[in-house]
Amino acid sequence: MIKIFTIRPPSFSRLIASRRVRIGVGSVVALVLLYTAIGFLALPVIIQSQLTKAIQEKLGRSAVVETVKVNPFALTVALSGLRVMEANGKDVFASIDSINLDLSAESLIRLAPVIEYLQVSTPLVHVIRTEANHYNFDDIVSALAQQPASEEPARFSVNNIRVERGGIVFIDRPAKAKHVVADLELGVPFISSLPSQVQIFVEPLLSAKVNDTPILIQGKARPFAKPRDAIVELTLNDLDLTRFIDYLPAKLRIKVPSARLALNMSASFVQPEDKPAALVLNGSTTLKSLQLNELSGKPVLKLAEMKVDLRDASVLGNRFDIARIAVHGLQAAAERSANGQASWERWLPSVAPVATTRPSGATTSNASPYIVVGEVDVQNASLHYADALPSRPVQAEVEEFGLSLRKVAVDTGKKTVSIAEVRSDSGNFLLRQDKRSDKSVTATAPAAQEMTASAKPPVPPAKQTDNANDQYVVTVGRVGIDNWSARLEDRDHAEPAVTTIAPLSVAMQDISTAANAAPTQINVKAGVNKSGQLAVNGKLALAPFSSELSINMKGVDILPVQPYVTDSINLRLTRASLTTTGQLRLATGKDGAVEGGYQGDVTIGNLATVDKLSGNDFLRWKSLFVGGMNVRFAPFALKADQVALSDFFARVIIDPSGRINLQDIARGPADAQRSLTESGKETTSVAKKSTPVPDQKTSPAAPLPIEVRKLTLQGGRVRFTDNFIKPNYTATLASLGGTVTDLSAANAAGANIDLHGEVNNAPLAITGRVNPLRGDLFLDLQANVRGMELAPLSAYAGRYVGYGIEKGKLSFDVAYRVEARKLTARNRLVLDQLTFGDKVDSPSATKLPVQFAVALLRDRNGVIDVNLPVGGSLDDPQFSIGALLARVIGNVILKAVSQPFALLGAAFGGGEQLSSMEFEPGRASISATAEEKLKALAKALTERPGLKLDIAGRVDPESDKDGLKRAYVERKVRSVKTRDLAARGVTPEPGRATVQPDEYRDLLTRAYRDEKFPKPRNVIGLPKSLSVEEMEQLMMANAEINEDDFLALGNQRAQAAKAWLQRNGNIPEERLFILASRIGNSDGKGGRVSFSLR
Repeated sequence: MIKIFTIRPPSFSRLIASRRVRIGVGSVVALVLLYTAIGFLALPVIIQSQLTKAIQEKLGRSAVVETVKVNPFALTVALSGLRVMEANGKDVFASIDSINLDLSAESLIRLAPVIEYLQVSTPLVHVIRTEANHYNFDDIVSALAQQPASEEPARFSVNNIRVERGGIVFIDRPAKAKHVVADLELGVPFISSLPSQVQIFVEPLLSAKVNDTPILIQGKARPFAKPRDAIVELTLNDLDLTRFIDYLPAKLRIKVPSARLALNMSASFVQPEDKPAALVLNGSTTLKSLQLNELSGKPVLKLAEMKVDLRDASVLGNRFDIARIAVHGLQAAAERSANGQASWERWLPSVAPVATTRPSGATTSNASPYIVVGEVDVQNASLHYADALPSRPVQAEVEEFGLSLRKVAVDTGKKTVSIAEVRSDSGNFLLRQDKRSDKSVTATAPAAQEMTASAKPPVPPAKQTDNANDQYVVTVGRVGIDNWSARLEDRDHAEPAVTTIAPLSVAMQDISTAANAAPTQINVKAGVNKSGQLAVNGKLALAPFSSELSINMKGVDILPVQPYVTDSINLRLTRASLTTTGQLRLATGKDGAVEGGYQGDVTIGNLATVDKLSGNDFLRWKSLFVGGMNVRFAPFALKADQVALSDFFARVIIDPSGRINLQDIARGPADAQRSLTESGKETTSVAKKSTPVPDQKTSPAAPLPIEVRKLTLQGGRVRFTDNFIKPNYTATLASLGGTVTDLSAANAAGANIDLHGEVNNAPLAITGRVNPLRGDLFLDLQANVRGMELAPLSAYAGRYVGYGIEKGKLSFDVAYRVEARKLTARNRLVLDQLTFGDKVDSPSATKLPVQFAVALLRDRNGVIDVNLPVGGSLDDPQFSIGALLARVIGNVILKAVSQPFALLGAAFGGGEQLSSMEFEPGRASISATAEEKLKALAKALTERPGLKLDIAGRVDPESDKDGLKRAYVERKVRSVKTRDLAARGVTPEPGRATVQPDEYRDLLTRAYRDEKFPKPRNVIGLPKSLSVEEMEQLMMANAEINEDDFLALGNQRAQAAKAWLQRNGNIPEERLFILASRIGNSDGKGGRVSFSLR
């Protein structure tokens, strides 16, 4: 049986009767009613109140909103009668008839306002230009600038924006003009800082009438595209920008007589689904016929055309992609006046400081701007700069140059600039230093001090500072400069210095200003001063600065150096070239000073200089080569393996005052210009008299840190003229050559010198050691000349000797030593066949009998050979090396007359001691020492056949008395020995018996017994046994010596000397004379033989 159950739903009345249901329904109804009341009644009042209050706070202006309507169910808001008043509170500044907007429910999801539709009807703005650069909204701009920036950018999305029947009334009171923009229609698809899903139905539109001239810009929107976008095309042709210059907010201090703009742009509004909206610009902008002048009318800038091609430039995203920037016909000029004011300081507009913060409602991205430029092309450009500072007037010009930059990227956030390539294929550069009107060391103008400070190399900081973070890091992948020319002029001197560089090519790779970046590779090739060539290759680092460069320079004319030294020297450089190959090292030290050095070979070739006043040749050479050179800049030091000077000529002159012309090469600022080749020729000094400075003692100069291993001279010629004596004397030193080795201040022994040449066709040799690099000069030289004709020296002889020279030859060996600024010289002169001429009346001539002196000095072959020292202080102003030879000859004559034996001794040995010969006390035998003197004397007498010798014995009563007594004892002992020999049948020569040491005591005892004087006895009365010394003393004490014994001793000595000279010296007896002996020792010389010449 089947039962069917029927379930009946509860009736509606029963549900209503449920308590819980009634409460729920009532709550919903209450909330709806509350939402409706707040939306329709409360929100309009709140919005109206808060809107007027916000306008008052933000803009500082009073505002009125007539009505506000809100539909909380449709999410729409409608405002009407919005008016913003002028600053006076009476007139209307801006008004809007109505504003209608539809909110999207998406706002609840985004937690930010998302507006689907915004309609603004009949907006009208009244703009008044009250005076130049001042408007009736200046207070609004100022108020907005003072608003604090929000910590985070605003988040919103406004879509389908439409402005209808808008207008702008512009009243220009200074110009007494009125401009009206009417029927303004504007359509903007969206403005958003966050993604949204709102349907876009408004297309881009800009339509208006400007002074009754219609303008229409209309784009297309693609609301169903993904992403959604809209495109606006804008084209302007030849817009005259000068008409709008007066309406710029800032007052220009420059005139713009011409400027025209052309646009061919497209603006794309893009709204991705999950990203913020973007505004992307594409197209080109062209600026033509731009001309800027100073207020005085002086041109500042001219630009024929600049075209900028944009490529997907994201305005809201702060990324600007520029495909190409082309600049043609750029001419720019800038200057700095004499008072230090820069011209650009006159150009910049005067504006009040404006805060850099954005209003909180800004719609741009928070990212820092990033700029990418595919290519920058500059053609036919010229830049000019003039600096009129009195202490540093400079002009710089770059003419007709082209410049190309490729792949430029600027990241303002990371502060980096990167450039893939920089190229320039032509250009002319001019840098000119004009004559300074203020050459003082300290500049008076503050700007000059600032400029001087800026010229100093930057000192790298010890540690990173905040300021360092503000500096951009620039990197360049490759730089190529070709076919450039440069002209450097320095007109600050009496003679302009001009250097030309053409053609010039520079190639660099991987350049970076980042700290401790990898070095840059650099290659430079240039022609210098037409004939020279320069090549530089190597690496260069910028931060900190350092470089390692290979230098190759060939035949570079260095005549431009002349103007820099012309005021300090009395010669003129007429020809010279520089050739070098080496390595240049530069770096910035801890104190900012430049350190480094140069290592390589240097040649200064074909140098020629002339006397600046007369134009006569002064110094020239074919080549000065410095090989293996190593120069350190700070502190300075120089080393060289070899230096070679070849085919050189020099002019050396002594003027009538005794001054050598080499001393006048350099001159001070107050010195007159003097001729180096013509005596007495000079200009009048125009320098101001300086205040005398008291003499101060100065310490010796520090040794020069120079080291040269080998200096070679070849093919030298020196023309020497002495105008100090009358008549003048000229000699030529030719074929000069040789070597100087180990030249160094640290070499205490001095450099070795070996030089050879000719003096008036006579061989010349100079050897020895010298160190001119020490603080005090050290010199130890030997020089010799063989067979120099004396006739050309007749003028010297006439001045100092009193006789000219008819004939003769001179050979000399001299040794000069300079130490502690003291000169010591040894001079050996050989005068062959010297024949004097007529007597010369000279106040400087000696009064001695010169002819007698020459006869005294001349040997049997007609040769005079003398050796005399010469010395003096280099600090003595009266000391003259130029007259050294004449002084030597005068000294020879003086010594020949006053000290003949000294002269003979210098020539043959023995010195002044040849005038006497010493004997042992009481003896007349000739000792070995005395025999050497007699040999020298015999040689001198042989060589001087015209001389006769007087011999006189001299006896000293004191020393010779004891000697005679000692000789008495020895004579008695030999007498006993003679008796013994006679007993054995041997008869020796009288006084010649030889006593042996072992028999001396026995012989002395027997001689003592033979003496008749009383002798000491012992206690038994027998003679006492005595020692040898006691017996000798008793015999000497009892020996009797009288005057006859003394005279006999003197005669024996004279006879012994004469006999030796006759027998051993082969001196004829008729040339030897014995004078009477003399007793006495008033001169303290003891017993001797005295010689005198006649």
